Amino acid sequence: MQSHITLPIDYSERLEEAKPITKLKKTINRKIIITATICVLIVLTFVSSIYISTKITYDIPSSDVTFYEANGKLLMKYKGHGALLYSAYASNIDNSPTKEWHISFTQTFFERYVQPLYKKDKPQVLDSTKEVKAVYDQDGHILWQNKSLPNNE
Repeated sequence: MQSHITLPIDYSERLEEAKPITKLKKTINRKIIITATICVLIVLTFVSSIYISTKITYDIPSSDVTFYEANGKLLMKYKGHGALLYSAYASNIDNSPTKEWHISFTQTFFERYVQPLYKKDKPQVLDSTKEVKAVYDQDGHILWQNKSLPNNE
């Protein structure tokens, strides 16, 4: 049997012993917060760069696009750098079977600089030449006209 009683350590002494552990916890928490912040910034930068590269468009002059016939199809080929986006609609005039196409051309940063690195641009098929009377740009200029149809001036 012992004749003396051991009392618990004083609160200030316990805090003094725990200081290295609390410093370590603060350092680890700070590193985790910094690492998480950097990861979020990297992801946001990546997502925003993809968004911006696909949303900003450049208008392409219609003179950079050539139209020609091959195997009964009307094809168009872009002479500039990169791939070409186009917006087109056809309209029938006076219930005739032939259509008049109205077309505009654009490019995004992605089509202009990134896509040519991995994909070669091929001619785009617009329609059958029998069904197309003329192709106009957004300003109303004739880009191509079917000479084989009657009543074409």
